[in-house]
Amino acid sequence: MTTIRLILCLVPSSLAFALGGAHFWRAGQYPFSVGCMLFALLVWRREAWIRQAVLVLLPLLAARWIWTAAQSVQLRMFMEQPWMRLACILLGVSSFTATAALLLEGKTGDVWYGRGKKRALIRTGAFFGTIAVLTPLLFVAPQVFLTERFLPGWAPLHILLAGFWASWVASRLGDRGAAPRTRLFIWRLFSAAFFAQLALGLAGYGLFLMTGKLHLPVPGMILAAPLYRGGGLFMPILFGVSVLLAGAAWCSHLCYFGVWDTVAASGCKALPPPRWMPRLRLVCLGLTLAVPILLRLSGAPTEAAVALGLAFGLLLLPVAALLSRRYGSACYCLAVCPLGLVARWLGKIAPWRIRRTDACTRCLACTRVCRYGALAPDRLESGRPGPGCTLCRDCLSVCRHDGLAMTLYGKTCGAAESVFVVLLSIMHAVFLAVARV
Repeated sequence: MTTIRLILCLVPSSLAFALGGAHFWRAGQYPFSVGCMLFALLVWRREAWIRQAVLVLLPLLAARWIWTAAQSVQLRMFMEQPWMRLACILLGVSSFTATAALLLEGKTGDVWYGRGKKRALIRTGAFFGTIAVLTPLLFVAPQVFLTERFLPGWAPLHILLAGFWASWVASRLGDRGAAPRTRLFIWRLFSAAFFAQLALGLAGYGLFLMTGKLHLPVPGMILAAPLYRGGGLFMPILFGVSVLLAGAAWCSHLCYFGVWDTVAASGCKALPPPRWMPRLRLVCLGLTLAVPILLRLSGAPTEAAVALGLAFGLLLLPVAALLSRRYGSACYCLAVCPLGLVARWLGKIAPWRIRRTDACTRCLACTRVCRYGALAPDRLESGRPGPGCTLCRDCLSVCRHDGLAMTLYGKTCGAAESVFVVLLSIMHAVFLAVARV
């Protein structure tokens, strides 16, 4: 690959983005201008997913030039001014932008963008998937973006950065060797961001609260609060949709409480959790549904309901410190949190499952890393994890024989785990981008 070929391949794309950045800046759309200039630089990076992203963005930018030409010509014609030269210039820039994309498709582009080809598609999917989910919120509820509250008009850049973050997360979760550490890192990051905003809200900074009012951030209250108030179904709907999409993985990737329970358990050898824990969680679910209804019917003050909810959430501390560290299992999730039980039931509708394959050697490496008691030897013999499985995939990462696999609607296919990783990366990035109490 000669230097001249490389320049002829990459410079047009970089210049096309620079021209787009200048156009958006002149139009006062500064976040889009910054995004274009960022891609003008990223074109020179060798990651394969960058080329895939650029091959989508450059045609969109070319279409934008055509739209601008049409608008400008209409305006010139209405004002009875010359318009032919302007139309030729703008359409020429559009053609140049589209041609720049075609130049990346050749052998020079194949050689230059040779890094990370194995996970390029999942990175691209996570990038555009996150942008596709967040962009409608920009028009429907822009206030959910903190950027929009502090820097009005800059939420598009917030969305773009969320897309980049999702792409990185997908690349790490897609690497089985790095997935366990990455999962704990991004999970703790999300929880830290969530509780940092809670602390700022408690300090009187209402801009950090989604509705401007403080809500008790205890997972069980997602079910209890609407029953007590007689309304407010946004959080139950969000939780339900998340579980229908990702199954019980909500408990091992997105729950802002469960991460600290898992962290407490991670420093100890995993032991089979006591059999009474699932029964206790069923009792907790019944209390979570019954107590708020009784409080509402009895006319109990809001302070009493808040106090009970807070006490329920504070159980995390002694349970994690005593039981989770003793058994090496996420005991708050297994014995106390009612959402875990609901996620288990709803998760049966989701298509994702982990199953044993014929390559399993019964080495029990997966049993030793499972923090949810789902892979006891008897469950492994049955060919499937127990009901406590949260699809954390730690078992897949530790298995050296491909003895476990992720299935989609009961069928083992190579794309199942990749699609699952993309979905979780998008959900994590979206939750982090709008993480508000």
